[in-house]
Amino acid sequence: MARLTRQELKKDEFAERLVAVKGFFAHNRRRIVFGGGTALLIVVVVVGVFLFLRSRQANAADAFSKALATYHAVVVAEPPPTLTLQHFKTAEEKYREALNQFTDVATRFGRHRQGQWARYYAALCKRELGQTMEAEQELAALGGESDRDLAAVAKMALADVYQKTSRTEEAEKIYRELESNPTATVPKPTVQIALAELYQRTDPSRATALYQQIEKDYPGTAAADQAAKMLRGSAQ
Repeated sequence: MARLTRQELKKDEFAERLVAVKGFFAHNRRRIVFGGGTALLIVVVVVGVFLFLRSRQANAADAFSKALATYHAVVVAEPPPTLTLQHFKTAEEKYREALNQFTDVATRFGRHRQGQWARYYAALCKRELGQTMEAEQELAALGGESDRDLAAVAKMALADVYQKTSRTEEAEKIYRELESNPTATVPKPTVQIALAELYQRTDPSRATALYQQIEKDYPGTAAADQAAKMLRGSAQ
């Protein structure tokens, strides 16, 4: 699954704010030039708001980055004294802490992109902690978001929940939808690999045919390598 970096999230939203401020000055240029004190006050207010948003955006990026670091931290039951990386003794401990952090980011920065993605990762933490119903509800809600990249990864995670709860038909329906509407975060070969893995349990011959198609359509890619590996495994 594609990961969003702090820099990508920060850059996108900062660029949007900058365009908005530039647009304001372009639209009100004559007023600013000839409007005297009132126009100056408007400029001060706009610049102040812009700086506030920039500061808040940086805070959102920092908080989200820390939560991501927790989510991807290593789990070591008996960490050596030389281990300096963030670590936890159990997976449950790690995901509980990550859930707390992502929930905080989503609460404080809900209107920012980081806050929206924090909801997704919080749902993944709930899934890992066995809170399946809560995770499913949140992923289903995120699947309807206007951000196609966010909605796509949420749907992929939701399909995984469906598979693990023996709802293969619902999972297949989601995969078919994503296959027809790929995104940057969930490209077509990624969906097809997941779909082939589903077929391995329900229709092995169909899974083999799909792996062969992936290997043919995407030579030299990670998806093709995975398909080839699965085909070798099924042949043994």
